Amino acid sequence: MNRLQHLKIKDQLFILISFIMAVSLILILSGVQYTFRVYDQQIYRKSSQVLMMSSKSIEDELKKIEDVSYQITTDQNIQTNLLKAGQDQNKYDRYKIKRDIWDKLSEYTGSKRYIKSIHLFDAYQTEYSAGASLTEALKRQIDRLIEKAAERKGGNAWVTMPGVNGELLSARQIRSYHHLNFDHLGIVLIVADLKSIVGDLPQDWGEGAGKIAMSDGTKLFFSESPLKKMDALRLSSADQNGYDIVNKNGRRFFVSYVKSSYENWTYWSLIPFDAMFSKITAMKSIFISLFILFFFTAVLFGRKMARGMTSPIEKLVAAMKNVQNGDFKTEPLPKAPPERQDEVSVLNRAFITMVERINQLIAENYEKQLMIKETEFKALQAQINPHFLYNTLESINWLAKMNRQPQISKMTESLGFLLRNAVNMKSDVLTIEEEADIVLHYFTIQQFRFAERLVYEVEIDPIVKMCPVPKMILQPLAENAITYCLEPVLDPCRISIKAWKSGGFAYLTVKDNGPGMDEDFLDKAKKGLVQTRGKGIGLQNIDERMKLMFGGGYGLHISSQKNKGTEITIKIPFQSGVS
Repeated sequence: MNRLQHLKIKDQLFILISFIMAVSLILILSGVQYTFRVYDQQIYRKSSQVLMMSSKSIEDELKKIEDVSYQITTDQNIQTNLLKAGQDQNKYDRYKIKRDIWDKLSEYTGSKRYIKSIHLFDAYQTEYSAGASLTEALKRQIDRLIEKAAERKGGNAWVTMPGVNGELLSARQIRSYHHLNFDHLGIVLIVADLKSIVGDLPQDWGEGAGKIAMSDGTKLFFSESPLKKMDALRLSSADQNGYDIVNKNGRRFFVSYVKSSYENWTYWSLIPFDAMFSKITAMKSIFISLFILFFFTAVLFGRKMARGMTSPIEKLVAAMKNVQNGDFKTEPLPKAPPERQDEVSVLNRAFITMVERINQLIAENYEKQLMIKETEFKALQAQINPHFLYNTLESINWLAKMNRQPQISKMTESLGFLLRNAVNMKSDVLTIEEEADIVLHYFTIQQFRFAERLVYEVEIDPIVKMCPVPKMILQPLAENAITYCLEPVLDPCRISIKAWKSGGFAYLTVKDNGPGMDEDFLDKAKKGLVQTRGKGIGLQNIDERMKLMFGGGYGLHISSQKNKGTEITIKIPFQSGVS
């Protein structure tokens, strides 16, 4: 120590920096080694994740085949023919039954890519098949397959095929749905091409993808790995998933496994360890070499670089402490010029932007809270007025009936109906039938006003009555028809509202015999450039609500000719009712 004190300052500084960098080098190399160990574990986990994705893809395809077996068992044509097969039939009828069943099985065989063949055995052991022929080994196991399918009581049973690598068998009992007696009609077997399903898995999952194998807890029933003795692995592990490194014939292999929740299966992935981690080992060597070079560079320029880097960081930390204490002002922290793109400068600008955004959000939140309180107050006020108005209309209706004024009573009832629907906030969606009721009450009121000058008809096809539509779309269109067709002239105005189904769509039309529109006015109306006379809902508003509810392919279409009237058509998807 005394000897060090007698050295020159530059030598002392050099020794001190060298000592600090040497200790840093040791610590960082230890940290790097630990980091790579963590990275190795992440690679292990990735391999397990890839195996889980592979198993899900396999099971998705098997579920599609399972759906096909269900469709076959519930097929009305097959059910009917199997019931007939149990009755006394002549030779031609038996041939026709077989031909009908074969035709249906052929359709189902071609419906999914990975179905090799379909075999159906009726209650009398008569076979109907489509696709590849049934093997003798499988024929000898028919009784066992019937027993397994019967245990599922109409459910699907997946059966492995001993000695066959690449095929899987779906077995399902066919039960009669006639009068819901569930009598046994037979069994359907679907041979699935498991090898093709595994072979078609994505090949771009990187180094985490390996050779796939499948076991049922005691033995392998499928493997695409060249290592045939995989049953020596932990086939009976209690863990749902995991991974391990095993040694086989002097080579290391990474083995991951995942247990399926779909069936009592375990999926295995086998990857050569050296092939998987050769790149990582090379990267370790390159990184260590580069870091040693950086060590000597840091000894020479470390002090200057450290001073230049720590100064702005210290200012940034001070500003962060102010924010931590509740002071969101950034004036003491100068903003880095935009031409500087180093990490510290980017962090400096990002922090200042973040603080400014927080201040803005605080102000916006305060304003929103005030608006919420004001809206709640107005909503509370609005609860009183509609009830008072309803009660007043009921009183007027009662007085009209007492004084034998049916017209006033009818207008009051219609006005009350319109008012209730206009202020009802429970739902923004009504059925076409409910919309038609609103229009009928609206026409009732207008009929008393215009008498014989207003002629209207509303025709709603019963099949589209329950189709959902946005609230208040027909009444504004009827109001526009009266405003632009009836009011300007003295001749009778005919307004027709119709709704019907065509294809997979429902259509509503509002048609009048008014003066119509020329092409220029019609073009402006379609673009929403026409200023309406009233304060109601405009055509553009209705069109936007339709597109918002059903999509861009639906909405409102206007067709009109001068002196020939106007027709407005609304196109919506046909649906059976309000969801």
